[in-house]
Order: sequence, then structure tokens, then C-alpha cells
Amino acid sequence: MAKPKPTVDRNPTEKELHNVDRVEEMLSGERPTELPSNLDMARNIAVEHWRSLKLFLRGKRVLTTKEEAQKRWDTCLDCPLLMYDETNPDTGKVDGRCPECGCFMNVKVHYKSAKCPIHKW
Repeated sequence: MAKPKPTVDRNPTEKELHNVDRVEEMLSGERPTELPSNLDMARNIAVEHWRSLKLFLRGKRVLTTKEEAQKRWDTCLDCPLLMYDETNPDTGKVDGRCPECGCFMNVKVHYKSAKCPIHKW
């Protein structure tokens, strides 16, 4: 059987469509098991600090309320991605880290400008 040539006017076969669906299903079930690179994590924390600095310079609150922080943390605890076995080097305690951004989420939830990297809060 000859391989089809990639052209714009070609319609996908049923088998190709089926394979695309299978791959999409397989990818949707994957979860990150490693943290981002050190460079990416440094960038993420720098962005969070920059957002907080902008709030501070504008005379606004940098930290959110205890209630809002707890609501965010509860959302994180329910997230299947949270890696709750990482030791925070600043506190020496075992804290939950997000494999998307690499942050210790029990700290990040307190920053008013912080955002969940997968848009859960």
C-alpha cells in the first residue's frame, strides 16, 4: 500500500482519525511526574514576585485574606497533580508542590496576584 502524500486537499482516513482520538485520550491521562527545569521555576517565581511588587508599588495588598488562601489551598489539595511529598528548603517541612510551575503551593496561595498554572483558582 502506498503512503499518502501530505497535501492540503487530502481527507483523513477513518483509521487516521481513530489514531488521533486514541493519542489524544492517552495524552489527556498523562500527568507530569517531574518538576519544571530550574530555569523555568526561577522564571515562575520571578514573575510572581514582579506581580506582587507592582501591587505593593500601587499601594495595594500583596497578600490575600486567610479565607481566600485557605480556599485556594483546599483546591490544591484536591488536585490530582499536587506532589505532596516535597521538602521545602526554607522551612524543612514536607509541602505540596505543583509540577506545572514547581512552586510550593501552600506558600503561593497567600500571594494576592498568584494564579494557579492550570486555572483552578
